[in-house]
Amino acid sequence: MITISEDIKNGRRWVNREIGKLDPNEDYATIMSMIAQYQMDEFTLNFLVTILTSYVVKPAHMGETLILTNKAMRRPNQRMQDALDFFWTWYATGPDSSETIESVQRLNKLHLGVARRLPGHFENSDDFIYVLGRLVVLQDRLLKKLGLDGMDAAIKLAQFNFAKSLSKHFRREGDLELEGFPETLEDLEAFVDHWEMKNHVYSPVLTDLVLALIYAFGERWFPRPLHALGRWIAIYSLEDNFLNHVRIEPLTGAKKAITHFLLKGLLFYKTRLAADAKTSAYASRKTLTVNELKEIDKSAVQRVSDMGWTKGGRDAMGLGENVPIKHGCPVMNHSSPNQSIEEVTSEPRKSSPA
Repeated sequence: MITISEDIKNGRRWVNREIGKLDPNEDYATIMSMIAQYQMDEFTLNFLVTILTSYVVKPAHMGETLILTNKAMRRPNQRMQDALDFFWTWYATGPDSSETIESVQRLNKLHLGVARRLPGHFENSDDFIYVLGRLVVLQDRLLKKLGLDGMDAAIKLAQFNFAKSLSKHFRREGDLELEGFPETLEDLEAFVDHWEMKNHVYSPVLTDLVLALIYAFGERWFPRPLHALGRWIAIYSLEDNFLNHVRIEPLTGAKKAITHFLLKGLLFYKTRLAADAKTSAYASRKTLTVNELKEIDKSAVQRVSDMGWTKGGRDAMGLGENVPIKHGCPVMNHSSPNQSIEEVTSEPRKSSPA
């Protein structure tokens, strides 16, 4: 963990004051560690990772990797805790620390384990770069959507340099390094835009998958009477073109107005007014046991049944047990890039989690 001197932790917004003294091209590890440890909390990180994961599965072939393991559908709280462990470690200890390198290597092994069952799904450098790039622009674009000032330019640049450094440790299929990570922040933003404008293949399982992420977030952080509000916040934070792609209705009318007002107030408070912590959120974070998480995730298992969502696994991708995936995957072997898997497997649909 990057240690921050106690002598500088004075004042309500001491982190931004100290960041102003640092160079985002040289001190990006320290900048991002200070933000993660003293301005971030578990709710905020959970929220951002929920939105990020939703964007990541826009192409059906990336959604398939989560559907096959079924963890996001039936064990969302376990999956989120595992994901937060990765992000906390990377940000708090720096992109080139021994802890981060070990963490990314562990994630690489998980990816390659799935790749053995879904050949080709982790071979494209652009997919990895998009995940890191979306993480860089995510909060900035959400703030601007709400009519707030975007992220501080120095922090955004530090995020870019952090992501670029972190990217060196990821491996795609064949234990290959990533290729083509953009050289500048502007190039990375253009990369994200270009990637999102592609004609990504849609599969009906993507709707269920994103809804599962949205429901899990609402249930985890809001009391039962306000579960719907938690879902609205997640939906509103996703861009309309993405929602249209995954066949989820964007918010309209009073729901949209209420959510905009509340989310804008929350993010304004967190980014402009909230006092910075004096103790590290990374060092003081508490994790639940496997049994505790299993108990919490019982409602997610029941929700899959109640909502009629995909059960996950091979059958969710239209693959019979006797069909080799390399010959049968309806995404990686699709004949027409302009035809969605939906056109082959089901009727079009629109879903609303409200």
